[in-house]
Amino acid sequence: MNLRDLEYVVAVARCGSFSGAAQACNVSQPALSNQIRKLEKELGTDLFLRLSGETRLTACGERVVQTAQGMLTDAQRIRDAATEFRDPEAVPFQIGLTPTLAPYLTKYFSELFSALFPRMRVTMIEDLPQNMLEMVEDHRLDVALVAQSNHNPALDFTSIWTEPLYLAMRQGHPLATLPSIRPEDVPAHDFIRLPHAFGYALEDRLPAHNAAARASKRFDLTALRFETICRHICHSDDCTIVSALAAEQFRADNWPLSFVPFEAPGHLRNLGAASRMNCPRKPLLAKIGAYIFDSPPKGVTPTFGT
Repeated sequence: MNLRDLEYVVAVARCGSFSGAAQACNVSQPALSNQIRKLEKELGTDLFLRLSGETRLTACGERVVQTAQGMLTDAQRIRDAATEFRDPEAVPFQIGLTPTLAPYLTKYFSELFSALFPRMRVTMIEDLPQNMLEMVEDHRLDVALVAQSNHNPALDFTSIWTEPLYLAMRQGHPLATLPSIRPEDVPAHDFIRLPHAFGYALEDRLPAHNAAARASKRFDLTALRFETICRHICHSDDCTIVSALAAEQFRADNWPLSFVPFEAPGHLRNLGAASRMNCPRKPLLAKIGAYIFDSPPKGVTPTFGT
């Protein structure tokens, strides 16, 4: 028995299948299955019920997974402790960004890390907030940038900036002349709402996705990526919400869009870094926060250390 065997077992339990676990562990399915079979033979009992189209833990498997998760966490703590005593730049840094942040921060973070840690290799992961927070807990990410409203209380949250929310529409749209807008005044039949939240309190007051309200539209675009929806809005009467960070990038890129600010309250989101409790990379995060405070991206108000 070794830690890798336990990683395979925990992965199968988490993914619910051997194929999904193999993909998550970056190994072939036969290799993972054979290793788990060897472990079961060593233990003298099955850990999984292998059913048609379904994989379930046995009673023994449930207890083994619970113990294995603790052992793997402790092993990672040992690795983290060693990290504190090594050259911080020798260890890659893994940061998670949401789809509504990543396209507008890659250049900024490239400049940030080049200035602060020029020898460090940085991996940026783009995913939804709930997935990234799980990756932080599982030590697959060092930090995830998420709105405070999406934050997992089991993790530390370090506030980095606040930014307002806008309603985006094509230039010349009838609403484009408004100085501001209330969420209740957004036209339901023209509003495209993404399935995941941006992290603003006023989102609860915006029109919910309603197929009937948009029945006159020929296309259902709600499953598209955020930036694809924004491109569609450039040549239609539809509208959607964008953060100040995205709005500033669209302006810089000369997209034919107009942005109307929402009226308070709830028009600001607190964006920050979610990290593990007592994560050894906190000193790096402190330097990153200080850099952002001194040179924030355009459109946001830095909050780190305030």
